[in-house]
Amino acid sequence: MKKILVKTSIILSTIILVSCGGEGTYFEQFSENKTITKRVLDLNKTIDQIRIEEQGNLIKEDLNYLEYVYEVGESDSYVISYHFDEKGCFEVGIDSYFVEETNAKNVVDGIISEINASKFGTPKEDNFLCRWKNDDKSVSIELDYSKTKRGEFIATIFANE
Repeated sequence: MKKILVKTSIILSTIILVSCGGEGTYFEQFSENKTITKRVLDLNKTIDQIRIEEQGNLIKEDLNYLEYVYEVGESDSYVISYHFDEKGCFEVGIDSYFVEETNAKNVVDGIISEINASKFGTPKEDNFLCRWKNDDKSVSIELDYSKTKRGEFIATIFANE
């Protein structure tokens, strides 16, 4: 009887590890769809191009606006929004809604590391707000992480005029 319990316990532990292990960290799940630096490339695309390329679940659509939701973990999500004008996409917004602070912090730390390693370099940081600009100042990225204790952060990518 003891051998059966041990074997059952080992099998159940393996199943749990395999099923949970495939997801990765919240930042890995967040970046799996598209990294922040790749979302910069969405600037100036048309609304039709974004509709074709975006993999999230469309939750809101207007003449100059698209909004998609992505599920992360078991009960968390983040929203990607696109704003358009006659030139194409001029703003990409990212809003998180996570239950735990550690998951929001994991994504924020990953975003900061990713952008710091890109052509945007080191941010100007002030009161839980990081700001990056590319060399020719045509693109800005802002990351507001003042509410990570509530599982929230906001990132915005702007096409500067």
